[in-house]
Amino acid sequence: MKYIYRPVKPFIVNQKFGENNACVSTDGKNRVINCDGMNPPAGYKSLYGIKGHQGLDLAARHGQEVYCALDGKVYMIDANPKSGLDVRIESTRDGRTFRHIYEHLLGYQKKVGDTVKTGELIGWADNTGYSSGDHLHFQVEELKGSQWLKIDPQSVLSTEYALDILSIENKLIYLKELVAKLLDRYATRLRG
Repeated sequence: MKYIYRPVKPFIVNQKFGENNACVSTDGKNRVINCDGMNPPAGYKSLYGIKGHQGLDLAARHGQEVYCALDGKVYMIDANPKSGLDVRIESTRDGRTFRHIYEHLLGYQKKVGDTVKTGELIGWADNTGYSSGDHLHFQVEELKGSQWLKIDPQSVLSTEYALDILSIENKLIYLKELVAKLLDRYATRLRG
């Protein structure tokens, strides 16, 4: 099943799950270059290690809106040298528990403990952390037993955009409220 929706529009994958083509300088200046991570050039090491890239890098312009990919709760907002500013959300759907992580952000809209709906704004894309340009690193983990395992987001990613799902849900809420009002008026007329 495809549980998770696309967090940015358009959806263009610049780097896939498992690829290993980025290296970081070992001189402490954290310069990132394109390279063969399994055979890095002198003065560099693989940015991702032996497992390769553990998410999807999605094209996003500086300041582009990033939307929540699945209803959930913000469990962490973090800033570290590698991932930059990131927002992390935990969700459960059909008995499966996921964490979806949005890295290299410029800023964020939510705070730890907030409940978020699919399609709500959570932050803006940028180039923070080990990054060679503006983009969104989107990572998904699934709880298996007592361990969180990184999975290829494409395996659970719908072709629909998160923002479109929010729009559809808002229209359905409006229609339900409209039908309730009409039924209430009809019932009042029948009693009257």
